[in-house]
Amino acid sequence: MKVLWRVQKAANAVQTEDLQQEECPPVLGGVRHVSPFRKFKMKKAFVFDFDDTLAKTDARVLVVMPDTKTCRGYVRELSPSEFNAYQLKTGERFDFSEFRCPHLVENGKPTELIRLAQDVYEEQHSVYILTARGNDVADAISKFLFVHKIKAKQIICLGDSDNNDSIADSKRTVLHTIMQSYDKIYFYDDNKTNVELAGELGIKTYLV
Repeated sequence: MKVLWRVQKAANAVQTEDLQQEECPPVLGGVRHVSPFRKFKMKKAFVFDFDDTLAKTDARVLVVMPDTKTCRGYVRELSPSEFNAYQLKTGERFDFSEFRCPHLVENGKPTELIRLAQDVYEEQHSVYILTARGNDVADAISKFLFVHKIKAKQIICLGDSDNNDSIADSKRTVLHTIMQSYDKIYFYDDNKTNVELAGELGIKTYLV
C-alpha cells in the first residue's frame, strides 16, 4: 500500500537524522581538549492532522443551501477527503455539526500512520495535532490518542478561529510558530494545499 510505504519511508528518515554531528568551538589558544565533533540528539516535533491522517471517522461535512421555506436545504454529505476537494456553488455553505460530535472522534479507527506517531512518542519526540476541527472535540482527540499510547504536547483546533485565513494559511502560521522551538519539524496531512503551504517553510512534509 502507498500509505504503508510512506510510513516506512518517513520512519527511516527519522532514524537516519536522529544523531547528527555538531562542531565544537575552539578553546583558548586553538587547543581542543575534546573531540572536534560531538553527537547530540536533535529536538524534533511531529505534527499530524487528525481526520484521514491519524484516524478515520464517520463524521461528514454537510453541504447545505438555505431556502426561504425550511431555512436549511440539504444538498449532500462529504467525507473529509471529499471536503478537501469540494468547491462550494453559489448559495451553498458547509455545515460542520457532525465534526463537533466527540463520540465520533473517540470511536475513530486508526490509520497506518498511528504506528509512526506511537514510535516517535516512545522516542520522546514531541507530537502535535493540528486539525480544522473545533475545540469541543479536543478532549475526544486526547482520549483517542491515549488509547493508542500517545500523549500530544498540544492539540491545536482551528475550527473556532476568528480570523479569515484559510485552514491552509492557519496551519502554516501555527507551524511557523512551532518550528521556532525545534531543530526539525515533520508535518503530515491528507490535504495537498496544506502540505504545499507548509513546505514553503522549509520543513519536512508528507501528503498521506
